[in-house]
Amino acid sequence: MSRHKDLFQTIAQLELEETPYAIASVFQVNGSSSGKVGDKAIFNENGKRIIGYIGGGCIENRVAATAKESLIDGLPKTIEIDLDSDEMEMGIPCGGYMSVIVEPQMVNKTLFIRGMGSLTETLCEMAFQLKYKVIVQTSNEEKERYPNASEVITDSLEMDDIDFPIDYFILATHHRNDDRISLEALQKGIKYVGVVASAKKTGIILEYLRKNGLTEKELNHFYSPTGLELNAKTPEQIALSILSEMVMLENGGSGSQKKQITD
Repeated sequence: MSRHKDLFQTIAQLELEETPYAIASVFQVNGSSSGKVGDKAIFNENGKRIIGYIGGGCIENRVAATAKESLIDGLPKTIEIDLDSDEMEMGIPCGGYMSVIVEPQMVNKTLFIRGMGSLTETLCEMAFQLKYKVIVQTSNEEKERYPNASEVITDSLEMDDIDFPIDYFILATHHRNDDRISLEALQKGIKYVGVVASAKKTGIILEYLRKNGLTEKELNHFYSPTGLELNAKTPEQIALSILSEMVMLENGGSGSQKKQITD
């Protein structure tokens, strides 16, 4: 049985609970060190070691701080630790040198889709392929159309009743209360509120949002008409334009073409 059995079981539980964590692994040791190649430990968002071992207290403190940082920016990091240092913060010198890689395991972003039709079905399918956690609110008659959704809500759930985190919200209902729902979503603090609407309807919703006291800073989180300008025609193309905008914003992209001009 693997010496990391308990650690892997802990990982499985964290994944089940959708809790972010970081894996620290020793991948190189030169000279004397309490940590050995292959040693692993799991850290939480606060830098607290959950399980495992990668060396003594001075090493663990250094790795813990890096794990906490990695779970903020989502980027893997390597640490080079000089155990022959005379610096007090490294504790008693061991005479060795070790390298540790810290790999953050982030929770997938949540996309909440409200509506029905070919567009929402395609959005759910494509977003699933992009590793988003998709939650759909639709009618009871339509619920079987979203096999890739993590959850399908068929109740008349109001924005104030939502108790789960939302990173992206797509409103594709084409109802008369889309302006109110947009307002409530923005007031809830959702960073991306996208409404599938014409330019005319977008203008009407914007006027409503401003009349109800939203600031320009808050309105920066309102995306309507939603998506990048791809001159999209079909539900599949429109879904692609919306998801492309989400990916662009998430990764800090520009949305411009990468093609290089040649003579």
